[in-house]
Amino acid sequence: MIITLTTDFGLSDPFVGIMKGVILGITPNAQLVDISHDIRSYDITGAAFMIESMYPYFPEGTVHIVVVDPGVGSARRPLAAASHGQFFVAPDNGVLSTVLADEAYHIQNNRLFLPSVSRTFHGRDIFAPVAAHLASGTPLQAVGTRISDFIKKPLPVPRREGRKIVGTVLRIDKFGNVITNVRRSDLSPRFTMRAAGTPITRLCANFSEAEPGEFVAVEGSTGYIEIALNQASAADRLNLGSGAEIEVETDSANY
Repeated sequence: MIITLTTDFGLSDPFVGIMKGVILGITPNAQLVDISHDIRSYDITGAAFMIESMYPYFPEGTVHIVVVDPGVGSARRPLAAASHGQFFVAPDNGVLSTVLADEAYHIQNNRLFLPSVSRTFHGRDIFAPVAAHLASGTPLQAVGTRISDFIKKPLPVPRREGRKIVGTVLRIDKFGNVITNVRRSDLSPRFTMRAAGTPITRLCANFSEAEPGEFVAVEGSTGYIEIALNQASAADRLNLGSGAEIEVETDSANY
C-alpha cells in the first residue's frame, strides 16, 4: 500500500519523521512517498493546488495525508474521503477542495487514533494512524459519520475586467517560477502579461528558449501558465508571492 504525505512542516523539525514512525508502527509494509513538506505555512490554497497536481499519477487505493492545518485543536473537523479511487485524510478546511466529490466522513472513531491526542499535533495522533488503518483495509465508513457539508474553497479562477484578465499566483516553485491560474487557452497569439508592473509578451515552449534576463511565459507541467527566467528566480526578481495578482491583456479570451 502507498501512503503519501504533504505538509507545511518543513524538515528541520522531527514532525514528518514522527508521522512516518506512527504509520509504520501500524502498517510496516507501507510505501511512504513525500510529496512536499515545503508548502508555505498555513497556505491552504497552495496545498490544494499541490494535491490537484499530484494525485492523478498515483494508483488506485493510494492514501494521501495532507496536513496544512492552521485550525489544529479548534472545532474544525478531521476528514477522510474517497475520490477518484483514492483516499484522502486531512483537516476539513478546504485543503481537499480540488478532489472532494461527495463521499467524505468526519473522523470520529477514536479507536483509530493514538491513545493520547495532542491539541497541536493531529498529524501524528489522528491523521497518520487513520491513514495507516485505511491503507491496511479498514473501511472508510468505519472512521465516522458521513457528511456533505465539508468545506470547499475552489482554486481562484481568472476574472475579466474590461479588456483584461486578472489572474492570481497559485504557487512559487523551488526554482522561483511563478505558477499562475491562467491557462494557455486564455492567451491570444498577441498578449501582454503584467506582473509587478513588468510586461511579459512571449510564450516559450520551455525555459531555455528565454534570453538571459528575459521574463517569459511558459505552459508548465501542471497545465497552468508560469512566469519564468532562464536559470534564475522570476519570483525574487519580481518580488511576487502566492496570492499576488497578475494582469493579462489579450485579443481574445475564453470568457
